[in-house]
Amino acid sequence: MEPEQPDDRESRVRAALGLPGGPLPRVERRWLRNYHKHLTAHLRLPFAAHYTADLARVRESVPLVTVVALIDPGETSEYDGLVCLAHDEREQLRLSLVDIEVDADHPNFQLLDDYWYWFWNWRFDPGI
Repeated sequence: MEPEQPDDRESRVRAALGLPGGPLPRVERRWLRNYHKHLTAHLRLPFAAHYTADLARVRESVPLVTVVALIDPGETSEYDGLVCLAHDEREQLRLSLVDIEVDADHPNFQLLDDYWYWFWNWRFDPGI
């Protein structure tokens, strides 16, 4: 049986980061490590996903990839956030996890969506 997940998004993100409460922290390497640990434990790998870095494309033309692993955050740029190892029919790819999209009924949807929410909304100092 999987542990019960909090009902609201920010509570789930806090749980993923290992925070008991308070405001969500700005994206920094130490928090990326915590999120990596959480996702490594909970994502169902491998999984098929769309790679959506170029949002101008229509969904039908967005490449389908298979995500096979998460890369240790110490091996990537903090700017890119968490990075996954994926492959398409031609090559192996290193893709930012925020550019990976699955359908809303996919078992990994909420995990990926919560990470996306935190990464994009707390990536920069809100005072800027």
